Amino acid sequence: MVPIITLSLAEGATFLCDYANPTNGVSLTAGFTPDASRIIVGEPLFLTFMASNRGKQPFQFFHVRNEIFAITATDVDGKSVRGHYYGLDGNGPVSRENVPPGKNYTCRIFLNERCVFDQPGDYTVTCRCDFESFLNRSNSLGKPIITTFTLTVLPADPKRMTEIIETWGRVVETNGAPQEAAMALAAINDPRIIPPLAALVAKSPDNDIAVDALARYTNSEAADALTVVLKHGEDFVAGIAGTALRKSQQNDRAARTLLPGLTNPDADVRIQTARAMGWTGSELVFAPLCSLLQDKSNSVRYAAAQAVGRLGDTRSFGVLTNCLGSSDFALRIAAVNGLRALGRPVDPAWVKPMILSGGENIRTYYDAIDLLRMYGGDQAAPGLASCLHFDDPSVRHSYNFRLMLALEYSPNGPKYYYKWHHDPNRDGTEEELADNRRILSELKAWFDKQKQN
Repeated sequence: MVPIITLSLAEGATFLCDYANPTNGVSLTAGFTPDASRIIVGEPLFLTFMASNRGKQPFQFFHVRNEIFAITATDVDGKSVRGHYYGLDGNGPVSRENVPPGKNYTCRIFLNERCVFDQPGDYTVTCRCDFESFLNRSNSLGKPIITTFTLTVLPADPKRMTEIIETWGRVVETNGAPQEAAMALAAINDPRIIPPLAALVAKSPDNDIAVDALARYTNSEAADALTVVLKHGEDFVAGIAGTALRKSQQNDRAARTLLPGLTNPDADVRIQTARAMGWTGSELVFAPLCSLLQDKSNSVRYAAAQAVGRLGDTRSFGVLTNCLGSSDFALRIAAVNGLRALGRPVDPAWVKPMILSGGENIRTYYDAIDLLRMYGGDQAAPGLASCLHFDDPSVRHSYNFRLMLALEYSPNGPKYYYKWHHDPNRDGTEEELADNRRILSELKAWFDKQKQN
């Protein structure tokens, strides 16, 4: 990846130093290099951290995202600048890095995410990498890597900012470093970032940084870009886009843009459109979405049911509960998910028929159990218990066994999963059957007590 250089570094400037631990033969050339040493107020700036292994053995370290880095800055009076990074407290996947002899490890760091330079002046920036901050290894360097440099921040310059936005826009066009472009443009509070961000989400609709930035603006150009996210983004970013469109009162505009997709002959397009419409919260799409519940495609009907719930219309509850009488259990599952989107806990009555009539290799049986277990609240365990076959202590049959597992992990559910005897390949001994009968008897007593409360 080629760094985006704005105002150039001083001729021959170097920020790399040699580090060694003679005890275990670790030898590195490492440090932080800024893309520029002179910027204007509000200009995005990245640093490149590099560690080059000069030793004879691989250098290994572990880290969680970028938690091994700490960056601070002070002004000419020694006053610390405002921080803008709160870290992740070690949460996240652990990455293991192995740097062979003669090879480099590099990482790009967004300085604006760490420090806020909102006033002109000269600042001393101190960057620290501590390889031992997560897991100490036998080939540890034994000391932090520290780079200190002076950053000159010049007054805001509209002409220069235009050049900066255009530069990052070209990065989007060429796919040079789209994630860096998203971060850089999002850091600029200027509506001129909308076109390049719109181009970025057209290519990568799941880029949450770009979507968050677009959500700040209320004009039609931003709304059109967010509508693309509704159609093609995953649920998380589509939710952000939908919320922004509702707040800016551009959701009806988005709905009108989407409407033609409902009559597209391609079922996949109708599914995509239904899903997108649900995020708009526009009253304009309630009737069209309801009409899709009669679509010839099963998958379209299922998408429409969930979208009707996500829409949040006051009429959605009645429409979705009507679907619960359908002979199509997959449509019922979609309707229950729609009701969940309305903020309703799962009522055991919604899913019990699917559990009672289901079994091995039937998808809706498992979906119904999971929906009740995870989203039934205080009614999850009693609802699951009500589905048990209290007169079947079979070791071979899996029906009660599956419900025991769900009860084990439901809120306040009785714990019998690890006591229940189950083996699909045999009938079980008399002792095992007696144990299972005892468990069912205790569960029946527990369930009867729940009904009384």
